[in-house]
Amino acid sequence: MKNEKIEASVGMSREWDARQAGREVAQNTLKKLDHDPNFFLLFSTIHYEKHGGFDEFLEGVWEILPKGTPLIGGTVAGFVNNFGCFTRGASALAVSYSKMDVVVGFGKNTKRNPKKAAKKSYQTIKKGLSDSEYGNKFLLNLVAGPGKMKIPGKGYTLVVNSGFVSKFVMQAFGISQYLLQKGFGREDEIFEEMASKLPDFKMILGTSMDDYRGLCHYQFYNKEVITNSLLSLGISTDVNLDVFTNHGMNQTDIKFDITKMSRNKHIIHEINHKPAVPEISRILNWPEGFLTDKTMLKTILYYPISLKRNNREVPAVIPFILKDSIMIPCVIDKGNVSILTVSGGDLANSINDNLSHFRNINPDFGLFSTCVTIFETLGKNLNGVREDLSNYFGEKPFLMFACAGEGTYSPENDITYANMSYNTAIFGNNKFI
Repeated sequence: MKNEKIEASVGMSREWDARQAGREVAQNTLKKLDHDPNFFLLFSTIHYEKHGGFDEFLEGVWEILPKGTPLIGGTVAGFVNNFGCFTRGASALAVSYSKMDVVVGFGKNTKRNPKKAAKKSYQTIKKGLSDSEYGNKFLLNLVAGPGKMKIPGKGYTLVVNSGFVSKFVMQAFGISQYLLQKGFGREDEIFEEMASKLPDFKMILGTSMDDYRGLCHYQFYNKEVITNSLLSLGISTDVNLDVFTNHGMNQTDIKFDITKMSRNKHIIHEINHKPAVPEISRILNWPEGFLTDKTMLKTILYYPISLKRNNREVPAVIPFILKDSIMIPCVIDKGNVSILTVSGGDLANSINDNLSHFRNINPDFGLFSTCVTIFETLGKNLNGVREDLSNYFGEKPFLMFACAGEGTYSPENDITYANMSYNTAIFGNNKFI
């Protein structure tokens, strides 16, 4: 019998061996529950790939986890929980509650056909929860993250200065996504589809990731290790819940127009009717040739662009330079945009602004997706974020995972998708104030 009160628990493991880590993370998570869990969310760093493998990792988990428990998750660049901040190890969140119906949706080949993957998943969620008597609906979407293409003669570079190679990459981009399922995760397209078909759900989005290289990452679906898929955890419950996205980026007075783009809306060819890279370098007073593999990550993290998608703001970090063109990780629209600025202090402080959105909820547990660039930018200062989370949640469990594509959706606020953001889902009871 399920618990009449919400039981939620976070556990973790720092074991190096994959099977031992799987067993330990499950034991540490479940030991705080008196009843079998309704679901089990599982996140791991990529290093277990070389320390036994993820099949062994899941074998260890299922030695402990009750048979038939819905399990989804995947590899991430790091995580923050009640115990600290980590870029190696595994963590899980489990919840047990009698007034909660749970269904897992699944769709494959997300880079090849994101809409088809979304359709497969949302149809399962709709059917599985159609008879639920509970009115509060939530959806966690975990999408396979980006996978870099290996560029001939350049390897896994961020900057291509050759016009010939740049043209080759642009032409090969679509083919690579379809045949090899390399390239952007297309999680934004999936998210738009899920929100349009399940408009009464509140949602959070995250992606699988490795250790920031974007070369190879995995997802966990019950007892299977998979890639290039969408996993959706659908919940109907009587528990109050809400979602919210914010970021520490600030508007500047630097504005310009995107005047020419690729057909797939991923590549900016012209800004102010001029080649995009020279023009943005002029606008930001960067010398010619300033953007290189060495300077990209130390520079562009602090100069995101406030892009637009269907009249929504989409703050995004520039991931690739192709000669005079800028490749963007999400689908965007032409028109007027602006440069944003961000500092480590702004990123660290914005978590409290995020949590203030939930002032009417007494939290029972929380789940966060955040951008891997926040982990990279904050470094040791990420401990300050964990302290703020600990102050808010007290002894209640929370789990934040670092990924490469994130956002939230609610009927009240529509889709919010942004790089370098905190994306929060909190479950609990209403405060009486």
